[in-house]
Amino acid sequence: MQCSDESEPLLTLQERSDLINAEFTPPFVSCDPKLLSVFVVAFDTRAGNVVEWKYPESYSLTGVEFKALPSGAHNVQHDVMIFELANNFGLAAYIMKQVDNTAERGARMKSVGVITSNYLALCQHEERLVELAHDSVEHPGAYEQLIQYFAEFNQGCSVPVSLEMKANSVGSMYDLFKSQGVQIFTLWKMLLLKKRILLQCTPPISRQCSYVICLAAICHSQFTQSNPLFYVTVNDMTTLNYKQSYIACSADMILKTKGSQVYDVYVTGSAVVDSKGEMFPVTRGDIIRYNQLCGAVDKEYGKKNTSEVDRLIQGYFSVLTTDLFNTLTNLMTGSRGLQPDDLKDIRLHNSDLPYLQTLVDKLGYDVELFSPSCCEEHFSSLI
Repeated sequence: MQCSDESEPLLTLQERSDLINAEFTPPFVSCDPKLLSVFVVAFDTRAGNVVEWKYPESYSLTGVEFKALPSGAHNVQHDVMIFELANNFGLAAYIMKQVDNTAERGARMKSVGVITSNYLALCQHEERLVELAHDSVEHPGAYEQLIQYFAEFNQGCSVPVSLEMKANSVGSMYDLFKSQGVQIFTLWKMLLLKKRILLQCTPPISRQCSYVICLAAICHSQFTQSNPLFYVTVNDMTTLNYKQSYIACSADMILKTKGSQVYDVYVTGSAVVDSKGEMFPVTRGDIIRYNQLCGAVDKEYGKKNTSEVDRLIQGYFSVLTTDLFNTLTNLMTGSRGLQPDDLKDIRLHNSDLPYLQTLVDKLGYDVELFSPSCCEEHFSSLI
């Protein structure tokens, strides 16, 4: 990975080890991880995306046909989507099979999915749903295994799964860091400001859904919570409009044209722009932090231990977030304002002060910041 040319001290071996082994406070799955529904969505050459079958029959799945079978799905052979549906969460495994019949125009496309109350509970279903999706395209109309899976799972007892344990498939955190470069710190800042963040994606959707979980993980602390919606479609425009904060991804390009109606931050590859299409400024502080973390990541990646690389990145942001909010909280209860040494202690820089002022104003923290003349970046428009 190529770091910036800025010369800054890298993290020491002990610091890297501390971050890899940092204590997290991940949220756990609620005590009710039971399945609410199991379903099959298919593409019909006449009707388009349809709910082919669902169980129980009385359970409402309005809109699931567009989330479980996303735009552009015909360009891939398989995929896995996570999504929100009526305040619950779903996971669907998609399979396309080439067939020799004119009625299906040469391709059979189906997704098999489940709905549950907590997205952290979804990971345990992925492997089995992929198997059931393969079976669904091979044996259309056979739903007995799906009913059996639904019943057997709800009769059993699942092991709780934490965000830190299943924040992403191994390597997704590293992939996100590598793809975003220094802009990962822009996203971190926007997450702390509780902005509406939308990632552009094309099938396969699974990678972007992993990125949503990674972004939720890097801003997670006892002081902050995120609102991951995962895969969204044009049918979610009303929901996105009234949500005050979220992290989501979409293959529906029309959402990009809606600007502030549906998002505050739009991510296309490594480009992070606001609702007007303007790039966010990168500060010297961002570059310093990126160089430190980049150097540490390169050293750990050289050991070929991808899971430890993921933990190091998550640990870095966890400590960064916790130290920032601990400092602000302590200053609110004290008699002095933020001093230059406070910035250094929490890995911030003078160039981060305009953003920090925006953050304390947004969150209502009564903290006085010093104002060095070197600060030129302005974040007032982010409030």
